[in-house]
Amino acid sequence: MLSHLSISNYVLIEKLDIDFQSGFSVITGETGAGKSIMLGALGLVLGDRADKEALYKDSKKCIIEGHFSVDDLKLQSIFHKYDIDYESICIVRREITAAGKNRAFINDTPVKLPILKDIGSYLIDIHSQNQNQQLNNAQFRLSILDAYASHDDLLKTYKKDFEIYKRAEESLMLLKETLIKQQNEKEYHQFLYDEIEKVNIQKGEQKQLEEELQILNHAEEIKLNLFHTAQEIVDSDENIISKLQNVSTKLNAISSYQDTFKDLEVRLDSVIVELQDIGELSHALEGDIHFDAARLQFVDERLSTLYSLVTKHKFQDAEELLALQLELEQKLFTVSDIEEEIKQKDLWLVEQRLNLISKANKISDNRKKASKKIVKLVLDNLKELGMPKANFEIVFNDLETLSKNGKDRIVFMFKANVGSQMSEISKVASGGELSRIMLSFKYVLALKKAIPTIVFDEIDTGVSGEVSDKLASLMRSLSKHIQVISISHLAQIASKADIHYLVYKENGVNFTRSNIKKLNDHGRMNEIAAMLSGSSIGSSAVEHAKELLSS
Repeated sequence: MLSHLSISNYVLIEKLDIDFQSGFSVITGETGAGKSIMLGALGLVLGDRADKEALYKDSKKCIIEGHFSVDDLKLQSIFHKYDIDYESICIVRREITAAGKNRAFINDTPVKLPILKDIGSYLIDIHSQNQNQQLNNAQFRLSILDAYASHDDLLKTYKKDFEIYKRAEESLMLLKETLIKQQNEKEYHQFLYDEIEKVNIQKGEQKQLEEELQILNHAEEIKLNLFHTAQEIVDSDENIISKLQNVSTKLNAISSYQDTFKDLEVRLDSVIVELQDIGELSHALEGDIHFDAARLQFVDERLSTLYSLVTKHKFQDAEELLALQLELEQKLFTVSDIEEEIKQKDLWLVEQRLNLISKANKISDNRKKASKKIVKLVLDNLKELGMPKANFEIVFNDLETLSKNGKDRIVFMFKANVGSQMSEISKVASGGELSRIMLSFKYVLALKKAIPTIVFDEIDTGVSGEVSDKLASLMRSLSKHIQVISISHLAQIASKADIHYLVYKENGVNFTRSNIKKLNDHGRMNEIAAMLSGSSIGSSAVEHAKELLSS
């Protein structure tokens, strides 16, 4: 529940501290005194957007702080989810600077607005007139039924399974799109693959063929030069080897005189060995070189084929063609793999859908059983609120496809009087009727759902007399289960509250500010008398106020 609210430098509030208690509290005050300002400040604590224009004085920052008792709410997991320290008293603070920068804290941990909004939704429910439109919200209607269906674990499991199902469904859709794309490309890929495979390219073949072509084209020149090389080195009568061997003999004769001479001999012998090898190899290579016209034609044609494919694909060489062939092969195999994966996912989705349908049917059955209790409670409340002839029904329709909440589309049907047609509740109820209906729903929901505090912002608009008295009685009854705070302009509601706060405006020469105070018995009687009669409080208004308070 809300135990304390502190507001500093916000709109017309310079500084305000107020403690709240359990039970039924009412806040009253003249129009424009600042009741809506307090509600706006509370909204900021719960995650509403901030505006720097809301500052009372530009020279100071605005600070709004709310203290909430959360011992009975079982919120530890929510706090741990956001890595926030859990305390039995949760302190929520908003700060807004003149520059427009705003910060939020929960138990002194900085948080972003979405987190503040999420945690705030567990702390307090602010119900204003425009919240009557919640009746048009499918999620709100389901939340009432689910609160009475007592199937939290089943619903949680269903939602988790549904999320997994939808992700798998999206994944399958992407796979099918990929398959269609690849199937459209498959024929082209197959053509390219077959074209390269038919050529049967070997690794390193292009370079090898290019070298062979050079030899075949210059066979005579190569053969002649190799012949002369062998002749000069080893084959002629006065070959280089013979001459060097003579030199080596001369060096050998003097090698014993100095190590340097010996080194020269060793080095020369190494040269002779290397030249001997070169000469013999040149001789052998010269014998292997033959001009082959048929082979030349084959090599030339083979290279032309390779060059044609390389040019077609704008590659550098045939090695890139081999890489493309491998890539195409993988793509062709991938189509088959995707087809198999799609088949397996389709089978899994069919099985999972049957599982979801089974759970959705159980959830729907639970809701239908719960709807009977809810209809009775709402009708009983409406009778108490001056609508004895009203009728209310909950109609179930099946959605075309399963949703995250199951298979149900819930419609609230209503008629206010005998002889009227049952229609959707939001289309036929008047403003005053909607206020009473929403109070009934909030009452029903509060009995089952852990809403620690509810704030009613002038829910009594459009009602008066006996109905307002019954509205107050229902709020008082609700306050036995949760903390109820009502911003009201009706004396009948103010008189039923356990605690009465007055919002008032202070006017000075250079300032106007709003403030709030808790009224004692005497102040409360005067305020209720003023609400009954206006600014001029007569004795009859005082007596009427005493009568309301005593009742």
